[in-house]
Amino acid sequence: MNKNVAIYALSIIAFMLLWHVMSASFFNPVLVPPPLKVGDKIVEMTRDGELLSHVWASLYRICVGYFWGCLLGIAIGVGIGLSKLLNDFVSPPIQFIKSITPVAIVPLAILAFGLDEASKYVVIIYGSFVPVVLNTAAGLASVPKIRVRAAQCLGAPMRNIVRYVMLPSAWPFILTGLRLAMGFSFRGVVAAEMIGADTGVGFLIMQSQNMLLPEQMFTGLFMLGVLGLLTDRVFQAVIQRVMRRYMVLIIAESGFKGA
Repeated sequence: MNKNVAIYALSIIAFMLLWHVMSASFFNPVLVPPPLKVGDKIVEMTRDGELLSHVWASLYRICVGYFWGCLLGIAIGVGIGLSKLLNDFVSPPIQFIKSITPVAIVPLAILAFGLDEASKYVVIIYGSFVPVVLNTAAGLASVPKIRVRAAQCLGAPMRNIVRYVMLPSAWPFILTGLRLAMGFSFRGVVAAEMIGADTGVGFLIMQSQNMLLPEQMFTGLFMLGVLGLLTDRVFQAVIQRVMRRYMVLIIAESGFKGA
């Protein structure tokens, strides 16, 4: 644990030093401010409450959109994984839209839902939905047939087979989709806030650019990176704690031997 903390600390220090060197030697410090100036701006904006209001607005949108996007993605992914007919029917449009990033649908969402919160939620739901549905369907399709047949031989009904055999076996795929969806949620909310919002980290970045406030703009960029890093770490910690039983079972059944 101490070794990991030391590595993380060295990584952060190296990043800050690189940032400082790039600002001082390769760019105009007025346009690309060094870390210390950005840190002062973060403290200033935190004290007056402006930064926290933007962060809260973005996090709330992400939580709402991420929840519904993942819920919809898992539900449809399970259906695709269980039904070949549904898979053949739904797969072509999903494969079509998977290459369309959340940023690209922001104008469409604004045209369809206006500048209200609904358009931002739609962008985040879309970004969360695609990786979750694809990974959930792939996870269910990869479940070893021998597990399903063994449960059937024991007389288990289909709903129990799905709940106790197929879903636990597909968890590694589903968790990968959930983790990817979190990253897409951040990209989506920032893109949506840059175009049609009056609060949020994306709005803060765009407003700072328009008003030529580089320190404030880098504050938004820095907070966006910090939020993404923290949410990813929290996600990993929760998954390791809650899903450890399933993961250990899957690894044991696969015959994997740790180094």
